[in-house]
Amino acid sequence: MKTVVITGANAGIGFATAKYIAGHSDWQVVLACRSSAKAEAALEEIRKIHPQASVSTLPLDLLSLQSIRDFAASLEKQELPPLHGLVLNAGGINMKAKSLEFSKDSFEHIFQLNFLGHFALTSLLVGKMLAPARIVFVSSDLHDPAATKMGKIASPKFGAAEDAAYGRGIFAKMSPMARYGTAKMFAMMCALELDRRLTGQGIKGNTVNSWSPGVVPTTEFSNEAPPLRRKIMKFALTSTPFVRFMGSHLSTEDEAARGLGGLVTDAKFEGISGRYFDGFKEILSSAESRDATKARTVWQQAKGLAKITDEALALP
Repeated sequence: MKTVVITGANAGIGFATAKYIAGHSDWQVVLACRSSAKAEAALEEIRKIHPQASVSTLPLDLLSLQSIRDFAASLEKQELPPLHGLVLNAGGINMKAKSLEFSKDSFEHIFQLNFLGHFALTSLLVGKMLAPARIVFVSSDLHDPAATKMGKIASPKFGAAEDAAYGRGIFAKMSPMARYGTAKMFAMMCALELDRRLTGQGIKGNTVNSWSPGVVPTTEFSNEAPPLRRKIMKFALTSTPFVRFMGSHLSTEDEAARGLGGLVTDAKFEGISGRYFDGFKEILSSAESRDATKARTVWQQAKGLAKITDEALALP
């Protein structure tokens, strides 16, 4: 038996992926969710579908560094099979926010939820993962302005991670969508940097990849928008011609689950690392996300923001 942790596993793609992996008898699935009630409801639903599944829950709030540290400590205390999988799925945007929102850690919400929280969680768990292990960062095609029209309209921007964290400098006036794309780009940079560091340490068998679902209309992504905008978004996001025109593709939650879950469970991905997958297809991520110098800068700044020590990370 092997354990996989899935963040944001109570709804949407995370829940669909948890159901998919729970159908594999050799995996123990841990639903890492902010709401314990929603996590328990998701767990019960999975057990109805897969009565013999090994599924459990642990509370995790990515908007709290303390919660992330508590989760890592609690996971280690559980009597679970060795940790072989980590699916960094939770994320999103509060489309109703009229100004920048900040967490208890004083970090801008979109930055912490979509990047820094997962960076901290991965940093605390990667040294405890038993090879062969697989880490997957869920990204978005919005990270690449050359790939989608929305990426051009709300372009991600590279800059100091500290400025993004505190919502200052170039990030102060960015739209929520642009800050979201930027956070996803930072996450992809650190995924590639982690792959380079694992390789540099001679750690074999542990892989790190990024994955994008395209457009999944049934997720809760647009539910936070005001009613009129939500109606417009729902219409646009269910139109195949419009989605294609914008440079993306439509996926169902089940298709997304097979694409994302397969990166964890499928033997054909053994040893495949440092890659980016869009649905079921491997493609290149944005040129900027592949800039190793910029990635090292983001990595070091993120370590400082998340207060991750070299000892805790167990990597250089």
